[in-house]
Order: sequence, then C-alpha cells, then structure tokens
Amino acid sequence: MTVSRRAFISRAVLAAAGGAALFAVRDRLPWPPLDVRIANGRDTPWQRLPQRPGLVEITVSVNGAPIRAVVDSGAQISAVDAGLAERLRLQRILAAPLLAYGVSGGPSLTHTVRLNLSAPGLAVPRLRAAVLDLAGIAAASGRDFHLLIGRDVLSRLVVEVDFPLRRARFLQPGIHRPAHDAITVPLAGGAPAATVHIEAAAPMDLLVDTGATGFLALSEAAARRAGLTAPGRPVSRGLSVSLSGLNPERTVRARIVRMGGLTLRDVPVQIFTPATNAPAASGLIGAGLLQPFRVALDLPARRLHLTPPAITILRS
Repeated sequence: MTVSRRAFISRAVLAAAGGAALFAVRDRLPWPPLDVRIANGRDTPWQRLPQRPGLVEITVSVNGAPIRAVVDSGAQISAVDAGLAERLRLQRILAAPLLAYGVSGGPSLTHTVRLNLSAPGLAVPRLRAAVLDLAGIAAASGRDFHLLIGRDVLSRLVVEVDFPLRRARFLQPGIHRPAHDAITVPLAGGAPAATVHIEAAAPMDLLVDTGATGFLALSEAAARRAGLTAPGRPVSRGLSVSLSGLNPERTVRARIVRMGGLTLRDVPVQIFTPATNAPAASGLIGAGLLQPFRVALDLPARRLHLTPPAITILRS
C-alpha cells in the first residue's frame, strides 16, 4: 500500500505527550506484578478521541478524580502530573529517586507514587507511576492531560485506535483479530520497535511511539546514516516539546519510507539531538504516520496491525 504525505509541521511534532518519555530506573526495589483488569474479560467500550488529531487522549479516573490521559507507547512506565499527585495526596513510594529522560534535553530527577487508575471497563489498581510536570508539557503542546499510560500497562493489553472514526479501546490479549486487509508489522526488542527503510539506507529499528504527534523522528546520527542531512536538502526549523521543555529541532523530508507492506512518500522527518546518556531509541514512529489507519498495537504478541479505512460508496 502506498500513501502520499504532505503535512505542514509548525512546532511540536515530536511532542511525546511528553517527549518520548523513556525512563531509566535508578532504584533497586522489585516492581510488583501489575493487576490489569477488563470488566467483561474481553474488551472495553470505545472512547471518543478529541477532534484535534495527533495523540490518543482518553478520559480516565485517578483515585476517583476524572482527568485526561494519553496512551503513550513511548513511555517505559506510566507517569502522573506532579500537581495532580499533590492535590490527590497520592502515596509516595519510599524508593531511590527515578531519572526520567526525554529524547532531547536533560534528564529529570523524580520519584514514584501509587495510584488507582480506572476507565470505562478497565481497572488498574495500585499502579506505580513517575511524577512529572505533565501539565507544563501539555500546556506547551496546547493540550490538557495529566497522565501518561505507559508500557507497564500497555504490555498487558491490546490497544485499538480507530483514527478515521476518532475512537479507541483496550482488549484482552488474544482477543483481537486483525482484518483481512490489515498490514501486520512485527515488533522487536524490549521496546516496541518496527523495522523501517528510509530511502536507500540500511533498515533501522524505530520505536513505535503513540505519544509523539509527528510522523518520523531520527537522532542526528540516524538521520546522517539515512542520508537525510546531505547538503541541498530543504530544511525547516521549529520546536519540539519534551520533558525538559521546548527544544529546537529541524525537519527534512524523506522521498520514500517503507515499513512492512506499507510504502509512504514525501514523509516529514524531524531530526533531534539526543539527551546526553539517555537510553533513547535512534528514532521514533509517531502517531502522525498512523493517522490514516485503524491501528491495533498488540505488545503481548509483538505486532502492529494497520487496517486501511473502509471505502464509503454514496448512492444517489
């Protein structure tokens, strides 16, 4: 399948709802098994997504308080806004500090709290979450969320996002059945990484990051290997939002990108300078690339399913 892309990127296209939130855990306490419950044992009801495209934002409750959350496969663990944690007096976990990294900028030293997460048809009691300034990140990206649902939760579920119909839900592992015309992309590594071919460069594994609003993002080194920094390529400049705030970035366009059975042309690629010593991936596949599809991110089975939208025939 071939898709042509012409999208203007004005500012925070990398914006991992907070900056591709990759966390390096510096404590030595064992993390207890997470209890993720779907009420009917199969799937949750569909939730409407906001009309503004980019992120998978849903309504959840934290200790009974309704808030907005972002489903963020780029985050190693879930995170809660510091102000919300203080207002709800969330229980602080007595452990060594946590070092949180974005894809660019410096790390943040923080701690973890315990909270009860719920959504229609879903309950995650006693979830351990990092405490970050998510309200500031949300405001910088023009959004309003106070929680990131990371891979600690998502690795126990299948996330289905129907971008064309603006809705999302969760399924029990093993329940989802891809459509007959779905493009299935294998995911490798500890993080959900897909193999991507950019122009004539050697393939590279990029993190599937539903918390990033852009199409593709590459580190300086990866962009150089892909030939995207060669002289003569048009470059646009802007800002991205990460854990450290606003960071200068530049964007180029790749003539052709291939992933599984999917081929895209004229794809915007943001180039970032990785944070020093950050355990970050060499690049990201953002939600912008996924927007045309009904997406199923099946982390337990290490698969990403992309189903093209159905063709609607209008009869007179």
